[in-house]
Amino acid sequence: MTSNALHAAKACHKLIHDFLKSSSEDPLHSLSLNTTSDNIQDSTILNSHISLNLPTLYPPSFNSILHKESQQQVLQSYTDFLKILNHWNLNQLSISYNGGKDCLVQLIIYLAAIYQHIIENNFNKEISSIHVKAVYVHTENEFDEQIKFLEKSVLQYGLDFTAVYTKISSECNSSQILKENVISLDNTINNNNNNSIGRIKCLFSTSPTLQCGFSTYLESDPSVKAIIVGIRRTDPYGSTLNLEQRTDTHRGWPDFMRINPILEWHTSEIWYFIKWLERDSSNTNFNIDYCSLYNDGYTSLGGCDNTVRNPQLRRKDNFNGNIHYWPAWWILDDDIERLSRVQKGKV
Repeated sequence: MTSNALHAAKACHKLIHDFLKSSSEDPLHSLSLNTTSDNIQDSTILNSHISLNLPTLYPPSFNSILHKESQQQVLQSYTDFLKILNHWNLNQLSISYNGGKDCLVQLIIYLAAIYQHIIENNFNKEISSIHVKAVYVHTENEFDEQIKFLEKSVLQYGLDFTAVYTKISSECNSSQILKENVISLDNTINNNNNNSIGRIKCLFSTSPTLQCGFSTYLESDPSVKAIIVGIRRTDPYGSTLNLEQRTDTHRGWPDFMRINPILEWHTSEIWYFIKWLERDSSNTNFNIDYCSLYNDGYTSLGGCDNTVRNPQLRRKDNFNGNIHYWPAWWILDDDIERLSRVQKGKV
């Protein structure tokens, strides 16, 4: 009997290798809104995208050049993960995961690398399940859509997930708190997670800071020595980071190694890869999905009180004058992407 994490790792491994082998002569932009196809894969994508009222199925920049650039980024992160897995074991590693696009990309590549690591070390005959640790330190009141996707994807990818709440606002309702449980392979709640498809545990820290949140997490699991973080070079505080970098303990951080495997990615490559995975997995039993807020014009997810639809995606319908927003994957500039974030209290 295999765990959902192992099943997810195998599925992600296939998707990653299919993408790396795919031809740049068949980029996403080659599929048109006017395409008429009996291919279930293409039909599913067409139906889901037509409702978004876009001029073309994919942005014109989803071309062969971006296809190659995205392949190079995937290969580099995949290679880095394999090196990391040769240095740290799964019990020592945890991945920071909040359900956002960047974290989703690194999670999929991480799981693929785990499966490759199993194959290369001949563990596949011995391992019937794996446990992939993950953590999210909540410092804001998230959108309900993000919470729902987070919970759904934690179970889909079979994560041993810990949610650490640093501050719960008086306005926060119970829907903000993830459902704490262990889901077994027969879809029942179980206190023994040996065959779990996903486990969600909630912790509460005593101070509303990231530092305290991570301290709370590490105190609950002292075996974790390194945490994988989905920060990119163009993000705030990302300009001086390296692939592996210890925390700044002199600034109040607990001591652990930060691993930044998607540091050099750009938002264009993030979205090209996600949309390619969505298309390639649409006719399989392991569909790649993302938070629905991105289809509604949100490009960078924070809390409810500091996140808005990106104004650059605002469009007026020439027929009826109604206002709508194009999806996030039509913003391919790293600086413009951040326009979804505003000063707290200004939303």
